[in-house]
Amino acid sequence: MMAFKYSTEEHAQRLALIVDDLAINRKQLEILLKKAGYQTICAENGFQAVQLYIEKQPDLVFMDVMMPVMDGYEATARIKASAGTRFVPVIFLTALSEAQALVKSIEAGGDDFLSKPFQQEILNAKIKAMERIHDLSRQVAEQHHIIEMHFNQLIKEQVVAEKIYNRAVTGDNIASKHITSMMRAVSTFSGDLLLTAGHPDGTLHVLFGDFTGHGLSAAVGVLPAAEVFRAMTAKGFSAAEILAAINSKLHRLLPTGMFMAACFVVVDKDLLGVSIWNAGMPEVLVLGAHTAGKDDLLVKHRVASRSLALGILNQTDMGLAFARLEIASGDRILLCSDGVTEATNSAGEAFGTARYERAAIATAHSLQAVVTALNDFCGKLPFNDDVSLVEIHCLPGLHHPGATQESAFDKWQ
Repeated sequence: MMAFKYSTEEHAQRLALIVDDLAINRKQLEILLKKAGYQTICAENGFQAVQLYIEKQPDLVFMDVMMPVMDGYEATARIKASAGTRFVPVIFLTALSEAQALVKSIEAGGDDFLSKPFQQEILNAKIKAMERIHDLSRQVAEQHHIIEMHFNQLIKEQVVAEKIYNRAVTGDNIASKHITSMMRAVSTFSGDLLLTAGHPDGTLHVLFGDFTGHGLSAAVGVLPAAEVFRAMTAKGFSAAEILAAINSKLHRLLPTGMFMAACFVVVDKDLLGVSIWNAGMPEVLVLGAHTAGKDDLLVKHRVASRSLALGILNQTDMGLAFARLEIASGDRILLCSDGVTEATNSAGEAFGTARYERAAIATAHSLQAVVTALNDFCGKLPFNDDVSLVEIHCLPGLHHPGATQESAFDKWQ
């Protein structure tokens, strides 16, 4: 167990601020507080009290109510605001009945009250009570500081781990300027993944997945899925065989209730055809070349989910339903996670598929248009799930590594 290190103020003589416009009251309290072991400083009005508090940072404040320049209520509010998270007991000095004094002192932000004329025994009791609260508050603050330091260290370690983890997963993706992606995690780790690889037969394989939940718990299945995808694609296995192997591995590894929704896209080498498999993901859109005034012709194909997500059932023959589609050079394939369509605004309204499609067909750069529309819709509200988008431009050079793969991740932060 970690021992707390108390500050030296616990052993030093504590300081009390006395605020009263009558000298006789100040003098009387000074004498009583000296007997209680306190040093004292005095103010004649609320304005002086605030200035003295800021300068001297006393441990305890005795505050009169009615004073010139600034009354005790306003002075207390300013002192409490200046103290921030530091607990500074304010004891009101009053000649009113106890019930009236209690209500007024609490409403003004005070912590207790002391009736006039002052009595040593009552003063000592109230001081001890405030000291206990003060010490407890300080211990809580120290515990909070220790927890905060450990939390910040944990976050730093997670950031480093995530960078290494991300490089291990996506470091071997094809670097093509014709594949753009945006992947925004709710926390440090993302449960979404994007894997790309060239197949020995010349086709392009793209696996886009979304694990249940988000954060580190959702990311645990990313690495084994990536390992199977990379190894089997390189050895020339078919998309169906790769998916069956990933499903089997995830079924063995993942706990009940956790799975990976996914899309698998195979783009022909000649850019004349594409095979798309969708299991639990939003519709995949195949878009034609953008032509102003002909938005209704832009969505050439929609590929809805027709299979179970990976990892739910241990099936050797999954009966994979690939949609075989004709495409042309210049077509675009747009994929998104449900974090996009299910993102909500301040009114609790979902972004939805209609807004998603309107943004997608608005320009020739669908991904960036969707991001802009989504940010405008959600405003400053945080997303409640990982949000990912992938756009594949079916243009010559798609299958061949070139410049570093374009990613708008940094621009989205």
